Amino acid sequence: MNPVHVRAILFDFDGVLVDSEPIRFTAGAQALEEIGEALTWERFMRLWLGRTDDAGLRDLLGDRYEAEGMRVAARRNALYEERLDEVPACEDSLRLIRRLPDGIRLGVATGSRQKEVGHILGHLGLSRHFEVIVTAEDYARATPAPDPFIAAARRLGVPPASCLVLEDSAAGVAAAHAAGMPVVAVDRGRGAVGLDTATWTVRNLDEVELAPTGEIVVQGTGTG
Repeated sequence: MNPVHVRAILFDFDGVLVDSEPIRFTAGAQALEEIGEALTWERFMRLWLGRTDDAGLRDLLGDRYEAEGMRVAARRNALYEERLDEVPACEDSLRLIRRLPDGIRLGVATGSRQKEVGHILGHLGLSRHFEVIVTAEDYARATPAPDPFIAAARRLGVPPASCLVLEDSAAGVAAAHAAGMPVVAVDRGRGAVGLDTATWTVRNLDEVELAPTGEIVVQGTGTG
């Protein structure tokens, strides 16, 4: 695998920078249970992970979406907000940030809402690391469209090809490719699907190495 030289790293938020997905799942499962629908972890990973509430719930609820979808989304978000202080950082992401060479710029690009992201980053003391934080309110089209990553690159003033994306969902990987950015998919062994199209796939971010010059060499599985 040839090394990639980048000027910026764009972190996905949920599942990459912070380990929020188990709490999101629990909140979503409770919201759906209240209307008589079951949510398994497999269905959550396949249909809701990395997608908007609208897209995920349309697939999960089918014909019931128009009547119940907005209420379920609001209930899930309310339940999740009650537990924001419980969301931990992903330790391998913190280790990566600490070993970055000088000059590598950092951003967050996520489909989560500013209220959630701002609270969690503030609670964990991570806001200071990121020059740019792009949330769901900052673009028109969610992943798999490239809008979140294009918006982050534009705010940083860095060409898309010089941004490395860190993702954990198929929709996020597709969005990075559509933005013209190399992407590392982090497969944490939780059943995420569709990660094999990433530039590289790793088990954790300890497999991402950086040279002092800014060259990034990924000790994982690559597609070329």
